Amino acid sequence: MKISNAIAVAAAVTCLALAGAMAALAQEARPSDALVIIVNNANPVDNLPAGELEKIYLGKRGFWEWGKPIKMADLIEENLHEDKSTRAVFSVQYLDKSLASLKSYWIRAIFAGRGQPPLVFGKSRDVINYVSENVGAIGYIRKKDFVPGKVKSLDILNGDGA
Repeated sequence: MKISNAIAVAAAVTCLALAGAMAALAQEARPSDALVIIVNNANPVDNLPAGELEKIYLGKRGFWEWGKPIKMADLIEENLHEDKSTRAVFSVQYLDKSLASLKSYWIRAIFAGRGQPPLVFGKSRDVINYVSENVGAIGYIRKKDFVPGKVKSLDILNGDGA
């Protein structure tokens, strides 16, 4: 009886420790102001519900309300391990998916003929240039790399747009 109680206590402590570690990682991967969602200056959209951003980046929405095709851009920095990339942060923060889960999603979608994943860029300036040159483009970069005027940032609204 004492051994089973000790095992139960050890299991509970381990679960609590793992939960704490996961919460710490989630906080590290979810800095609320670390990313900026950018669009072309000619895009009339100024804000986007988080659910719409998710639909766009999962290929479930292919056109803007005003008719232009949406062209997505991803950022995986050339000098960072992929799991620490801006794409990994974006995936957790806005798509609620790990990078591995997102890759699996796109592999299944491609083979099912349900779209193409975003174009991948290795530098923030390349994402900014792509978005500035393509009216229907959307991308994301680290806040520190944002260049006002060349592209515009979108406000992302939580929930249903509130």
